Amino acid sequence: MQPRQVMATGLKLVFLIQLVILASSCSSKTHLQVTKQSFDGRSEDLKATEVVPTLQAPVRSGHNVVWCVSFLAAWKTLAAEIAKEDIAMEGSPELAALLNRAADPRPHIPKGALYVATGWKQQGVVEKIHSDLRRAFPEKATPTFPDVTEDSFVVYSYLEAKVRFSVSFFQSHKPLVFTDSHGRKTNVTSFGIRPEDEYAYNKLRAQPRILFRKGEPKGKDLEFALDLCGQSSPSQIVVARIKQEPTLAAALARVEREQAELTNVKENDAEYASYLEKIGPNDVLLVPDLFWQISHRFSEVEGKAFANPKLKGQRLDIAQQDILFRLDRSGAALKSESMDSIRVDSIRVASPHSTFAGLSSFGLLIGQLSSGGQLLKSELELDSPPCPARSGWREGHIFNFHK
Repeated sequence: MQPRQVMATGLKLVFLIQLVILASSCSSKTHLQVTKQSFDGRSEDLKATEVVPTLQAPVRSGHNVVWCVSFLAAWKTLAAEIAKEDIAMEGSPELAALLNRAADPRPHIPKGALYVATGWKQQGVVEKIHSDLRRAFPEKATPTFPDVTEDSFVVYSYLEAKVRFSVSFFQSHKPLVFTDSHGRKTNVTSFGIRPEDEYAYNKLRAQPRILFRKGEPKGKDLEFALDLCGQSSPSQIVVARIKQEPTLAAALARVEREQAELTNVKENDAEYASYLEKIGPNDVLLVPDLFWQISHRFSEVEGKAFANPKLKGQRLDIAQQDILFRLDRSGAALKSESMDSIRVDSIRVASPHSTFAGLSSFGLLIGQLSSGGQLLKSELELDSPPCPARSGWREGHIFNFHK
């Protein structure tokens, strides 16, 4: 019997503005592995990686795409609590229109995962943020606001999530060959269920749940989505391999449709559906280790003056999102934070830690697949070893990446 090879693309992961870690727990006892950080820097240093503001932003062929909910959450807070309406800016930048059209993610974030504070610095909002964060997220480093003046109004958002596997996967001792859309190959480290683990470790094999699969197991047309910890709640870590869609929202919708079809199969053939959902005794599942931090500036709206009556005469000075993400054999951690500060003549938006990851025909999600509670979503095409990548299968390889 030939082993089935399983791979996933289309991870849903994250709504972040100031997102530190937001995830669900399969187990509170498992500690995340220490994985070597592969990238820590600015998004402009990544030639083929784009951080997008919403799930509806266009996806360009041959590029990594990362989205984190934190910046959108901060934008919606600015609109709801300060402008009292959708944000309007001089020149009507398309980025502002995308953010305004997107649904507000804040109501869908699990209770206790998101912290948002607003107020004037001169009235003590910074001290309030420090106190609240120490109580709600004791392991978080105290944020600093070096550019915020005494006459600034601050909008701060922080999200923290973790997903820990109840059973740790195995670390692969062999390199996983990542092939991008241009045919370039890169060796990366990975974890999962290895070829040498066949016909063993039934408890580990029962942990992942295949949400859908189509095509031949070793064929180039193989598509699938897989939840790495089927019992995790309220969040999921979903990896998938699907054909490229025009937007991340369309990719999520595709996975949801395919999952619904498998649910319908259960009604007619429960035994076959059960087979499709399970990792078999000689199946192989390998997932790349990911640990990176990206700082991104949404320059399209920086320096733009607001057209809203309540923000008249002010401008957006800085629109920044920082994303930190880690995925290894023990689980996933997502961290991100954002800060908006409004002065007499300007507004600053910064998000210290946001997280997104993805691979070529490979996608990754952290959050809730169907509730609108996505925290992080990415599709990636490896620019260079330090970057997130999109991945896919190719004949002759267990886990390969391609466009």
